[in-house]
Amino acid sequence: MLAFWGTVLHWQTGLLQAGNAWGLAAWELLKVLGGTIAIIIPLLVGYHQGPLRQRWPLALGYGLVGAITFAFAQWLPSGGGSPERYLVQQIFVTWLGTLLLWVAAPVFHRILHLWQAKQRRPFVLALIVAFLGLRILGWQTLLGFAGGRSLVWLAFLFTIGDWLATDRPWWQHFSRRFYLFLGVVAWLLTALTIWLHNSRVDYNPHRGLLVDQLHQLVGIAPCQPLLLITSILLLMAVGYHQLAVNSTNLGRGILILNLLGIPVVFATAATKAPWLLYWIVLTTIIIVGLPVLFERLFADSSWTFSGMTIRRWTGRIIRFGWPLLLTYLILWLLTVASFALLWNNDWTMVTWAVTKRAAIINVNTLMIFAICLVLMAITNRWWLSSGITVAFYLGWIVASQLKIASREEPILPTDMSTLTAPKEMLGMVDSKTIVAVVGGAILLLGICAWLEHLYGHPRLRWWGRLGVALVAVLFLGSFTRANHSNSLTFKQLQKYHDIPYFYKQIRGAQMNGTLLQFANNIDVHVMTKPAGYSATRMHQIEQRYTNIGAKINQDRQHNTVGRQNLVFVLSESFADPSRVPRMKVHGGDPLPFLHQLEKHTTSGLMLSSGYGGGTANMEYQALTGLAVANFSPTMPTPYSQLVPYQKQAWAINQLFNYSIGIHPFTANLYSRKAVYHKFGFAKFYHFGSADKLTYTKKIYHNPRVSDGSTYKEITLNLRRQPHGKFVQVATMQNHMPYQNYYRHNHYSISGDNFSEGQENSIETYIQGIHYTDTALKSWIHQLNELDQPTTVVWYGDHLPGIYNKVSMSKFGVPLHETDYFIYSNKAARRLNHDRIVNQHQLVSPNVFGALALAKMDMKVSPYYALLTKVAEEIPATSLPLDGSSKNNTAHQGGISFVDQQGKEVKLNAKQRRLYHDYQLVQYDLTAGHGYLMKDRFLKSVAK
Repeated sequence: MLAFWGTVLHWQTGLLQAGNAWGLAAWELLKVLGGTIAIIIPLLVGYHQGPLRQRWPLALGYGLVGAITFAFAQWLPSGGGSPERYLVQQIFVTWLGTLLLWVAAPVFHRILHLWQAKQRRPFVLALIVAFLGLRILGWQTLLGFAGGRSLVWLAFLFTIGDWLATDRPWWQHFSRRFYLFLGVVAWLLTALTIWLHNSRVDYNPHRGLLVDQLHQLVGIAPCQPLLLITSILLLMAVGYHQLAVNSTNLGRGILILNLLGIPVVFATAATKAPWLLYWIVLTTIIIVGLPVLFERLFADSSWTFSGMTIRRWTGRIIRFGWPLLLTYLILWLLTVASFALLWNNDWTMVTWAVTKRAAIINVNTLMIFAICLVLMAITNRWWLSSGITVAFYLGWIVASQLKIASREEPILPTDMSTLTAPKEMLGMVDSKTIVAVVGGAILLLGICAWLEHLYGHPRLRWWGRLGVALVAVLFLGSFTRANHSNSLTFKQLQKYHDIPYFYKQIRGAQMNGTLLQFANNIDVHVMTKPAGYSATRMHQIEQRYTNIGAKINQDRQHNTVGRQNLVFVLSESFADPSRVPRMKVHGGDPLPFLHQLEKHTTSGLMLSSGYGGGTANMEYQALTGLAVANFSPTMPTPYSQLVPYQKQAWAINQLFNYSIGIHPFTANLYSRKAVYHKFGFAKFYHFGSADKLTYTKKIYHNPRVSDGSTYKEITLNLRRQPHGKFVQVATMQNHMPYQNYYRHNHYSISGDNFSEGQENSIETYIQGIHYTDTALKSWIHQLNELDQPTTVVWYGDHLPGIYNKVSMSKFGVPLHETDYFIYSNKAARRLNHDRIVNQHQLVSPNVFGALALAKMDMKVSPYYALLTKVAEEIPATSLPLDGSSKNNTAHQGGISFVDQQGKEVKLNAKQRRLYHDYQLVQYDLTAGHGYLMKDRFLKSVAK
């Protein structure tokens, strides 16, 4: 109980705050106590020699309590990870194994008692000594204990407990005080040893003395020699005289193991009820009273299990279960075959999938197996249901491959609309394929009909069919919650490493299987409808920002873009490293030109919605003026999840006469080809495109096209395409990884915000952005020589994910700040009379369009009047900056607002009204009825 409530107090009172030496010492002793409990309870199960009344019903009762509480603990947000991270590892395995040992104790006792206690003594002592010696040599796995995760370890503890109970005269040569003294000393020594083992201190000439501040968070593994010796000594001291071990006390021990694994349940409740003492009393009542309640409840139970009864039930299970197992095996093999097809029959990858993604393969198999169970509930014919399921699965696999071959993506929920036009769909499939599939399905159903006639299968009664249908439907229905970050389904899939890869669906299918990837895309909705959305309200908003735009346009001179060009440059992973907390860059300023340029043009910092990723989201916000933070958490990547499926999609390039995209990489990621086509780009230059890239040189061993080459590509297209154009560019030079690409790294770093292995990567990255700075200087010079008025919006999309020891919760804002500037060349400055735009120290990418039009002295439409107001009055906007939002999977949602001083703030009443208008417009353009999806609001100058 002390160890359990110590874990709860850790969550509630900051027991482990830095500098709390007494708290840390107490916590370490509590962890050792928890580990001791995880050993003593299995020892006691073996120690008890007498019969236990109603063993089976009691075990089922405690098992049901444990299953419910462990499942509930998984569902709750822990706020700090699994309790096993903090206290005792493998506690669930220990609880379950101890429960099984309790049930099977009579059988084990009979086997062990074939030898007398004095005959078992040398064997047990030899095992303990071997465990100690092999642990010192690092060969402890030879005993099969698997770090406490195996039944072998628990059976070993049971054997020791049984020997202690039956060989009492031998070990009672010493007094009880002697064992108690040794037990306490061993307990303290164990705590000290584990502390020294987990405490990591290192020295680096560049970073100084490094002390791991998180080692106290590591739960201890109970499978340790000193911990075992401590537990044995304490048990000998407590059980020196006859120890009262009965079903009540053993039940309490199992409940304590249960509680050690679920402190998060009580910690979460304690946050809502400040009376922590009440919860302590409650758990004490549960520990003391529940076993008594169970014993009274099952007092009259007549559950007995003879050998004949077990054999009879085993025979029934085998007769009923082998068809189910055969069907499951066939479906599992088909799932593996589908992975083989997804990986183009690369058996190295198939082997990897079977060994490393076994849980994911089983999830796919269980999904199709659940469909089979639903059919069984309907038809009450197992073989017929199996045949239909296998035929359906084969058809699914074939259809998935056909779609992948034609569109490079698997079947998605949005494809279900094509079922309303089967004739058109079948017309796209080769007739031989259709004949083969239909013929195979008929043959398969014929075989299943023969099996049904030959073997049959026990029919289910109505309540059995209802139960099977209910379980299967609930299982399949749980996947509708796969994108809800607080759901049990989401948490379990995260444990299986299910990453939807919304930005590249084919990769998601390769990693997760076609069925699970389909399920990942089921519950994806664009955006929650803002309050007050209606046609009338949207007309009012249109009129309001038409009037505001007319006022703004009084100070602007150009009605159209005319000859002016606008270039958006997304500089991959570009962010000044000198702003990274707790890190210094040595060797001079790696960005001298950028820093000089920022002093003479509109510039500042951009608040990114991602860290280490999320490129397409920054690009989407810059082009459309829409904030990803406003979208549903189930749609983390609008480029691939939204734009390709919109009837109309707005982007700033549609204000211009001609637009092109440049991306010196493959265009398969983030559905860029489909997105640019939907936005109306005339050309898209990328690897493999019909219009070839002209400049593709690289720097030394860097595998990516250099920024210098990309800037030359931009200049080339500015010269050869007509005036009044828009150019969207996403560079690649500074994309991760950073593997010592360059001949010389002129910069070094110091600090404690990175691991030792990351030091070279960071220095390589800094050298890379220095090359970008040099290329930028040359390109700006080229732009000034152009006679075409050209304005550039240049920004870094996110920081590289290499500063892995900086706390996101503490430094969330600086870890999301990148550089931006808006520059007009000489021709543009002459045309626009060197127009000055208000400096914005911190902006979000969704307002770049409005800032660019201001720099170009262009009059605005009602839409860009709204964005201008957002830029001027709303703080920079982003997804949550604490690390909870993800780039490739659903997240918890939420919006962070950051003011010009870098502080997270809340909106005032006026700002809330403006931002609500903005959300209404975003909803209308993406998920609503499109009342404002017309030129009058988006393109036409407000008058």
